Amino acid sequence: MSGSEKESTYSKQSPDYYIDMNDWEGACLAYENSETPLFGLQKKRREADLLKKGVDAANKGETLKALIYHCKLLGLNSSHIDGLRNMAVLLKRSGDYFSAERFARKCVMHHPNNSKGLNTLANILSAQGKLQEALDHYALAHEQDPLDASVIINLATQYHYCADIDRAFIYSTKAIDINSGTPSIWLDHMTHLRRSCCFERLGKVNWIKVAQWNNRKDIMHCLLQLLTRVETYEQNKTLLRLVCAWGDEQARQSESQSRTNNHLPTKTKNVIRIGFVSADFKDHSVARFIWPLFEHLKRERFELYCYSTQEAHDGWRSRFMGSASGFRNIESTAPQELKKLVLTDQIDILFDLTGFTKGSRTGAFASRLAPIQVSWLGYPGTTGLAAMDYLFCDRFLAPEDQSLIREKAIITQGTSVCFSDIAEVPITPKIPENIRGFLTIGSLNNPYKFTPATIARWSRVLTNLPSAQLLFVRREFESYYLRKHLRDEFIKNNISPDRLHFYNNRKDNRHYLDCYNEIDITLDTYPVTGGTTTTEALWMGVPVVGLMGPNIHQRVCSAILHHVGHPEWIASNDDEFVDIALCLAADQHLRQHLRKNLRNTLRNSILCNTKKFAADFADTMEKLVMPAA
Repeated sequence: MSGSEKESTYSKQSPDYYIDMNDWEGACLAYENSETPLFGLQKKRREADLLKKGVDAANKGETLKALIYHCKLLGLNSSHIDGLRNMAVLLKRSGDYFSAERFARKCVMHHPNNSKGLNTLANILSAQGKLQEALDHYALAHEQDPLDASVIINLATQYHYCADIDRAFIYSTKAIDINSGTPSIWLDHMTHLRRSCCFERLGKVNWIKVAQWNNRKDIMHCLLQLLTRVETYEQNKTLLRLVCAWGDEQARQSESQSRTNNHLPTKTKNVIRIGFVSADFKDHSVARFIWPLFEHLKRERFELYCYSTQEAHDGWRSRFMGSASGFRNIESTAPQELKKLVLTDQIDILFDLTGFTKGSRTGAFASRLAPIQVSWLGYPGTTGLAAMDYLFCDRFLAPEDQSLIREKAIITQGTSVCFSDIAEVPITPKIPENIRGFLTIGSLNNPYKFTPATIARWSRVLTNLPSAQLLFVRREFESYYLRKHLRDEFIKNNISPDRLHFYNNRKDNRHYLDCYNEIDITLDTYPVTGGTTTTEALWMGVPVVGLMGPNIHQRVCSAILHHVGHPEWIASNDDEFVDIALCLAADQHLRQHLRKNLRNTLRNSILCNTKKFAADFADTMEKLVMPAA
């Protein structure tokens, strides 16, 4: 069964009952106590009719109607397996994870050996970040039905969340072997192929066409992976059409479901109220990017509200809770309830910081949650939503061609990211080449960003530096398959695997920034370029060679290099990339100077000027709510 986003909290769509949609179990009980008792064949026919109507309504995107039909069904038969599971699925899609989990647990309690019920419960647990419990239930579901490919691919994804790339790769491959005809399984499989850098298999499939083959509403989880396939202008336009198709589907669903009065309450104070929807009010780069706003914006002019899509408990979350004018947990909040909440808070400008990442609520913006809606940070590209007014950028990050994004690029005066809290890890005084006697090129980028073209580009650099070594640092490199696939790809480019070194710093309890003390030069990825990794390399005195393209995901690294004052490290093609790397490799004196001074250069740049960042942001927001006549 397929469903959609969810509906308002209260409704009189049922002709007989005024149902409290915050209490779905009570709604089922209400129907149970009011329906005329049925028995035998008559009851079975009524159950089948209600189930069909509920599924049909869900397939049309009429989620509220689907939920009411399923309530009636469970009123007739409180242990109906499809009724319980469908209720859980619909409520999960609606964002009401608390209620979804209760119905899923009832399904498993009444039908403990049903793999689909176990799978549904595991999906809901995973969405709430209960990773180990979810993994246990996926394993139980797989035990009950070893040939259910949807369970197997979910098991693969859960292993990925637990950083077990090898098991994720194995189970994903098994799912495709069992069922190669389901589009959604192919898109999930792409994620696991990307994470393990299985370029041979990746190259055999046109992933854009696979995404187009999928149901529009299901493609959002693959968009970050698809960015790695998008290099040329034409490919960017193709992806734009795909994302806009998803956005139009979200708009269609929100229009059919919306019951909320959009009248804005009268504002009581002359302030601009800004809301941030994010999964990352915790120890995360997004939290660090936005913290200067909470620290420096004048509160007599701005009030800041946080809408957290995922639960977390750490010092960073406490900081936001203590600083925000309002902090709302919306993990289990339905879109229409979220809309009411934002309306009640009288938000003028609402930022989506999630994009197409875990904990995303981007689809809810299709129903116009706030008068002005802005996308920022969560996804380096367009949301495809007609209702998303702006994409927050700076002059170096904004795309060359405005037509590559659906939103309008709103350009802040300075930079669109600010690095407010980078650990003061000591830098070793000597460049690594002078310590080891050979040059070390390194990467701390996430391996999902690696592509065959990236490996070929790096290999050209290594070919011209026959004694140089290449160091990869991340916990993912514990993976046997990831290491094997990368070695195979470098061999294709005539680079001996004994020049490649893989290191999991977490295993040695070593701060990842300290690993830059082993690296002379960092080579960036492309087309998805490095943001935080670029800045952290510079912070540790290591130069970064970047490649710039036409769209946002191809310009993150180059924007940072512009802001820090080193545009000479930005290439516009592969030849320039190799030349820049070789020039840096040849100039030990320059690299020694950079090792000593680059951190201060970064610290004194606009990228770390938190007060200017907040002031520029304030100016930009004031222009949005009070545009020039």
